[in-house]
Amino acid sequence: MRVGICTSWEEMARISPPPCDYIEEGVQDFLVPERPREEFEDILARARSLPIAVEAANRFFPADLKLVSSPSQAVDAARVERYVRTALARAEQSGIEILVFGSPAARACPADCAYEDAVDQIAEHLRRWGPWARDHGVTIVLEPIRRGESNNLNTVAECGALVGGLARPGILLLADTYHMACNGEAPDTVLPFSEILVHAHTAEKRDRAAPGTHGEDLRPYFAALKRAGYDRRISIECNWRDLGAQVAAAVTSVREQWDGATSGA
Repeated sequence: MRVGICTSWEEMARISPPPCDYIEEGVQDFLVPERPREEFEDILARARSLPIAVEAANRFFPADLKLVSSPSQAVDAARVERYVRTALARAEQSGIEILVFGSPAARACPADCAYEDAVDQIAEHLRRWGPWARDHGVTIVLEPIRRGESNNLNTVAECGALVGGLARPGILLLADTYHMACNGEAPDTVLPFSEILVHAHTAEKRDRAAPGTHGEDLRPYFAALKRAGYDRRISIECNWRDLGAQVAAAVTSVREQWDGATSGA
């Protein structure tokens, strides 16, 4: 299991040596899909000075790049295509393998749109993006977002059913223990989706704190991931009080709890 941190490369550059295996950056800040190529290449060149790599990126879409059309809301299809294609090309150039599609504001269901229609529109986007992602050697992972933060696709079960029904290369699934805990999803919810689960996030439920802060037991989630055959990346995506002071202990907590998780946990 490889443990990463969701943060900027600039923040990680202040920590020596890095206690984690990789960085999960942000699409909007790192790949800057709507900024000139020169700006992106400058960011990339500086980030490559670090001893660990940026291997994943989240915060895919800005809030104003809407993905669900309704009578009150238009989708700028040309902008969406340009944005996604640029992000994928720059991800490939960066060596990024995973782009996390959470973006609750961008994918939100407008009040004058039926829920099922909104989900169908998101599914259609993913069908379209999948071959583009495959061609760049990148996987877009659909992230379930807790209720209260997103008004659609909240659970692993919902997102897993959508992704499983696409049968598209380049589109797979993420599980986040924080969102699962907030939604009251049982850890074993991940088991039916073992073949499409390729990325994970974690944090404590209370305050979305760094693992180890309040002593919450993450082992039941890690045990379920193990039962699902998962052994890839886990990114700590949390609210840091002081990244430099907390990060080493948080990574140690995740590694110890992963090692301590068993099929009976």
